[in-house]
Amino acid sequence: MNISKTLASQLGGFYASLDFDSLPEEVVLKAKRVLVDFLATLAVGFKKGPLTPVFKHYFIGTGGVAEVTVLGMSKKLPAVNAAFFMGAVAHSVELDDGHRFGTCHPAVAVIPAALTVGERQQKSFKEVITAITKGYDMMLRIARSINPSHLNRGFHTTGTAGVFGSAIACAHLLGMDNLDTTYCLSLAGLQSCGLQEMLHDHPSIKVMQAGRAASTGIIAGDLVTLGAKSPRTLFEGEHGWLRAMCDQFSEEALMGELGQRWEISQTYTKLYPTCRHCHPVLDLAISIREELWDIDLSEIKTINVKTYRVAISEVAEKVIPSSFEEALFSLPFSLAIALREGDVGLHHFTPANLRDELLISIAKKVHITLDQEIDSKYPFHRGAILQIIMNDGKSIKKQTHLPKGEPELPLTDEELFGKVQRITSPFYQDSFSERLWNIIVDSDINQVNYTEVIALFKEAFNEDKSFN
Repeated sequence: MNISKTLASQLGGFYASLDFDSLPEEVVLKAKRVLVDFLATLAVGFKKGPLTPVFKHYFIGTGGVAEVTVLGMSKKLPAVNAAFFMGAVAHSVELDDGHRFGTCHPAVAVIPAALTVGERQQKSFKEVITAITKGYDMMLRIARSINPSHLNRGFHTTGTAGVFGSAIACAHLLGMDNLDTTYCLSLAGLQSCGLQEMLHDHPSIKVMQAGRAASTGIIAGDLVTLGAKSPRTLFEGEHGWLRAMCDQFSEEALMGELGQRWEISQTYTKLYPTCRHCHPVLDLAISIREELWDIDLSEIKTINVKTYRVAISEVAEKVIPSSFEEALFSLPFSLAIALREGDVGLHHFTPANLRDELLISIAKKVHITLDQEIDSKYPFHRGAILQIIMNDGKSIKKQTHLPKGEPELPLTDEELFGKVQRITSPFYQDSFSERLWNIIVDSDINQVNYTEVIALFKEAFNEDKSFN
């Protein structure tokens, strides 16, 4: 095997060659929007994440060199711990972005690594945006190339593929050449981990895998900077990553159209704080509610949902959730909320609502079955059919191929800002979302300084002394 021609060597060389001027304008605009979406989600995760107090206690107690900021806290932590903390917290409220072909969530793996190393190395905002874009591309290419085989074997792609995205982001910010970028990529891959089993018991622990992915790129980058090397045959070697992780692999998905197909442009934005597989049905339910605003929910006889196999395996099992974390992965219960409220937000998953007799009765009427035609089109489509049948025999049926927020159905800037404002307003003043949007999206990229974001978070969290 020609070491200089391995997949890792080719990818390392390609990403090391990219700078800000290599990025198309529309890709930069998208990167700024995924960043503002991440930061808003992170801010909410600090308030609502089930494990946020656990991570706070652990990482503050662990201490270490005060290198970089954990947004929203006055204490600094080692970069590796700060990235883990922020990645896990941002993943904790099911509002972070995703990629349907890669079945993963890139922001929580890539952006914390880019922000922390960027701060530590005193890099410009342009360089951080470049790192995020390159990290997204690497993570999502490998994720696309191994799925659905990888997912079907039980792996959690955010954790397993996320390490490559955080590694490439860090390699950029550390100024690595072709060879060291290759080593960084490989060393991150040796630490790759993440299993789907958490969905079946205590699903909130899955955020650990996002945090670990974010921190792994920093560990790899720092070790390579100190002289560590790693196998350049990582991917296709006899005992390599691809043999371990999947049964089917597409080299075209990984290597095709480098520099032309930017995977960050293929990400989706979430509108509801639930697993993405709930969203096609929630869009339909909210649409029905808007049309039949005076519907008597107690008169519903049955609710039929037809969808694809992966959705059934991940969100159909839990009908009556017993906790906030379970509710985020319950299609029947989130559907009940959508029909009653005409929306689904974090504020709907309260202890009182989890015990609400009407919501429980509606959730129990939901019947979810496999539709072979819809399933055959996954992941190109993530479709669903929703039918509501009333006691008097009347029924309404709607169908969708994709949920709102996919690249084919993107959010407008007005809709994205609406999400940022809607999810943060229960916890922060309106000026928080407005200023965050102004810094990240509206400002000239050459004029932005990350210290502005740090100051905004510190100000916003100032009233909550528990985070200081």
